[in-house]
Amino acid sequence: MKPPRHAEAGRLAKTLRHIAHPLRLLIVCMLSSGEKCAGDISGPLGTTRGNVSQHLRILTDNGVLSRRKEGNKVFYGVRDGKMSEMVAMMRRLYCPGRKAAAGRP
Repeated sequence: MKPPRHAEAGRLAKTLRHIAHPLRLLIVCMLSSGEKCAGDISGPLGTTRGNVSQHLRILTDNGVLSRRKEGNKVFYGVRDGKMSEMVAMMRRLYCPGRKAAAGRP
C-alpha cells in the first residue's frame, strides 16, 4: 500500500496534466475569478467558441471545472479553491510586471 502522500501527489499530477495545455491554463486563469460561459471566454482568448468548448469539456470531465446550467447558458467555474490559489501564485512568480487582475488570463 502506498503512503497517503503518494495518492495526493498522484491526484495533483493528474490535475496538472489536464491544465498543462496553454489554452486550458488560460481558461483556468480566467475562471479563477468567477464563473463564465464559453462565449465570454472565447473572445478574450482570440479563439472560437467551439475550440473553447472542447477544452472546457476536458477540464470538466476531469474534475478541474464545475458546470452549471442556467436557462440556455452553461456556466463554468473552478471546482476547487486551491486551483485559484495556485493560479494566483503562478501569476506572481511568472508574470511579475503584470497585476493578477480578476478575469484576466
